[in-house]
Amino acid sequence: MHIAFMRHVGPYDRVGETWSKLFALAGSRGLLGPHTKAFGVVHDDPEVTAPEHIRYDAGMTVSKDFEPCGELGVQDIGGGEYAMAGHRGPYTGLGEAYAKLCGELLPPAGREPRSAPALEIYYNSPRDTPPEDLFTEIYIPLEQR
Repeated sequence: MHIAFMRHVGPYDRVGETWSKLFALAGSRGLLGPHTKAFGVVHDDPEVTAPEHIRYDAGMTVSKDFEPCGELGVQDIGGGEYAMAGHRGPYTGLGEAYAKLCGELLPPAGREPRSAPALEIYYNSPRDTPPEDLFTEIYIPLEQR
């Protein structure tokens, strides 16, 4: 997938500011539509990386011909195998969902995470959805067998 994104550096609880800027820019450039998907590209584990150094890309799908402009970068989300889990509830519970997926579900399956960013797909927005009804899919890239 081809995504336009804005990089956030800092604690995860502050990514909302980056999302607001991204949607404002995307809206002004006509990038938002009914098939647009919102993605988080998660580069760092907050259990390992200091909060002020955490990198996170707030992104959305765009057409293949979209070029970077201003604060909007472009990246392609590669293929490969991923472990996936759904999380219903506030974003503050995502860490627990990652811990369960990586710590409880992957080891018995004999699978290891690949050294690549995790992905989050957001199916609704905290602007118009109560926290308990937010739905996020988490994707962990896996090493090849």
